[in-house]
Amino acid sequence: MVSKKKLVKFDLHMHTFRSDGFNSTRKMLMTAKKRGLDVVAITDHNVVNKLNPEETFEKYGIYTIPGFELSFLRGHLLILGLDKDLAEKKIKEWKIPPRKMAVIARKKTIRKILRWSVDNGALVIAAHPRLPTGTMSLKGSFLAKLYKEGLIHGAEVHNNGLEVHFSRKLYLFWHRLIEKLTKKMGIPTYANSDAHHHCLIGTRFNMIKLDDPTKLLEKLKSKRVKIRHGTKSDL
Repeated sequence: MVSKKKLVKFDLHMHTFRSDGFNSTRKMLMTAKKRGLDVVAITDHNVVNKLNPEETFEKYGIYTIPGFELSFLRGHLLILGLDKDLAEKKIKEWKIPPRKMAVIARKKTIRKILRWSVDNGALVIAAHPRLPTGTMSLKGSFLAKLYKEGLIHGAEVHNNGLEVHFSRKLYLFWHRLIEKLTKKMGIPTYANSDAHHHCLIGTRFNMIKLDDPTKLLEKLKSKRVKIRHGTKSDL
């Protein structure tokens, strides 16, 4: 019997008070479930989300993906799906401070970190690119090279955290710029809430047809995906 595919809703970028968010992990998960999301990733700055997906689903009824937001001078990257203990160990080895911006700017070092992450099963998404705190803010060419080298799998073109902090006009300027850039490079695009407060969960998310939400990570890494972007009006 073939499983019927459903529209899986997911948000891969949000924060708790373990970095610069305002709420607990529990509050974020409960809100995400209430808003109708199927899968989320808690991505605190340089702090690994060590949730057990099976236990979390049993307790909250929502699937989680292990992850963190790698934050350094040249930009921010969402690292998703790594073994939790192994990722925590490597962050210490890389001397990346928790909850703070890591002083890493050399492209060679960035490539080394991303190569290790991808080789160990990570899905890598460029968070809010082409901003002072976005990956490859000065030259889109580095972003393109990383994608061609298989070191990133996608990029955010919608980020509600930016929409909250920017004027609407400035946000739309950024959105159109990065959307044009990613389309030109053929990079898969994502819409995430970047929620630092539980009330912002569901403001931006993604949708994909899938028979099993637990297979989401592998499906996204395959590149054979058609992702729809959603806002709270689609919940």
